[in-house]
Amino acid sequence: MDNISHSSEVGVFPAQVKLFDPSLINKATVFSTLLFIFLVPWGDSVWDGLPRVAATIALGFAFIQLLVHGTHRNYTYFHFIAIMYFSWQIFSMIWSPELVRAEAIAKTITQLIFLTLLFALTIDNKSRLIAAYQVYVFACIVASGIVIDSFLQGVESGYLRYGIKNLTIDAVGVFLAISIPFEAYLAKYFKNIFLKTFNLIAIPFTFYAIFLTATRTAFIVGIVGLLYWVFTQRKSSFIIKLLIGIVMTAGLASIIMFAPKASVDRIFTTGESITEGTLNSRSIIWGGSIEQWKESPIVGVGLGGLGNALSREHINYADAHNSFIHLLAETGIVGLFLFLGVHIALLFYILHTPLDEKIFLLSLLMVIVVSQLATHLQTEKITWFIYSMIAIHSQMFAAKRRDH
Repeated sequence: MDNISHSSEVGVFPAQVKLFDPSLINKATVFSTLLFIFLVPWGDSVWDGLPRVAATIALGFAFIQLLVHGTHRNYTYFHFIAIMYFSWQIFSMIWSPELVRAEAIAKTITQLIFLTLLFALTIDNKSRLIAAYQVYVFACIVASGIVIDSFLQGVESGYLRYGIKNLTIDAVGVFLAISIPFEAYLAKYFKNIFLKTFNLIAIPFTFYAIFLTATRTAFIVGIVGLLYWVFTQRKSSFIIKLLIGIVMTAGLASIIMFAPKASVDRIFTTGESITEGTLNSRSIIWGGSIEQWKESPIVGVGLGGLGNALSREHINYADAHNSFIHLLAETGIVGLFLFLGVHIALLFYILHTPLDEKIFLLSLLMVIVVSQLATHLQTEKITWFIYSMIAIHSQMFAAKRRDH
């Protein structure tokens, strides 16, 4: 089993590893890709569409790089199945009753195809992988700061809920929660005390911002990330474990104390909403979506057609607020099967990695799956960034394990 020495490769970020290749085009591609990752969680607040501009620039440099240098062979079954999945979605436009909406979604899906390939092309070594993780953590620190500033300024994105302009509150909460496994992984990975401390402090800071969004799905996703962080401390001494327990308890108490009572109450009604409520009418939407799927079980109602279909059930929503149900309703069993195939391909590679990497990647996969059980993030850039990172990371470490 290849444990891959952390201390010998990265002491200071970056230290003994080389982040960029000498090629100017290669540098520009990597830099613009990292810039895009940095802008995804908060860039729309500066200008709606700024992350899209960064993605376009990165794709432009990547295209030039392909023409000049060609490409590597580090593509996986994940990429093959993902392209099949995206292609089926676009193909389902043919029978969609909402062609205008379908065309808009198809444009986004086309961008996701290229972004997925961009990550595979650009993040092709361990140092770039770590750089991508750290840049995303930096981005979520900025996003958390914007959320906290909104709270301090009294600028609400919903009733006593605080978010980021031009982004939905639920999406902001999930974006932040996804960073917690990265923060825990990097805190364990780095030996440099500054970077280790920075990533540790980022965990409660991010969690506080999640409370301010009052997003219950993000809270659950964040708990998954915290459980992974606890796992990373399994070999620590009893004193360290006791100290961690005290710090976590004190941190949670502080978050509850300084967050708005309405936000805290909303977060802690998660269990009640699941067992007794309708999850903010989600169960009604899910039921209506399933009924519409039954009318066309193999191919679904067509890309972007769910809103039209739900209107026949007198349900005024365009999305199912569950990625899996949404895909089932719009693209049928074929679309859902391909989407599940993406996850199975990722799981295949994850299970071939060393234990520490396996638990981290399983945590990431669980985080992104759980986040989609009550949201519709299947066409969000962040979702496919996480899927891509899992594919790249697992393939990279599985290959190292085979070589060893």
